[in-house]
Amino acid sequence: MVSDETARALWGWTLSELAAVAALFVFVAAGLFGDGSFLASTSRPLRLALLAFLGVELAIPVLIYLDIRRLPDPPDEIWVHAAAMPVVNVFGALAYLERRKRRRQ
Repeated sequence: MVSDETARALWGWTLSELAAVAALFVFVAAGLFGDGSFLASTSRPLRLALLAFLGVELAIPVLIYLDIRRLPDPPDEIWVHAAAMPVVNVFGALAYLERRKRRRQ
């Protein structure tokens, strides 16, 4: 079990990580679909791939958070933080799913 102080610190980091990824998502989307010049010299398929990657980076922690909130005996919310870390969030999501499966047994 995570202490309240640690949980607050983790939520601060988690929200700042998600805000940074969301801001990058907005910049890439504006450069791709709007008038923005962000990554204008980069090819369109690469910008689309980056936009899809950032979308997944945002979706994974949100889905894990929603899953934790609906469980009758929720695990520590540290899993949301693990899933919010850019690039390694897929491993955090897999670890969460494995932990969740073990709790059911």
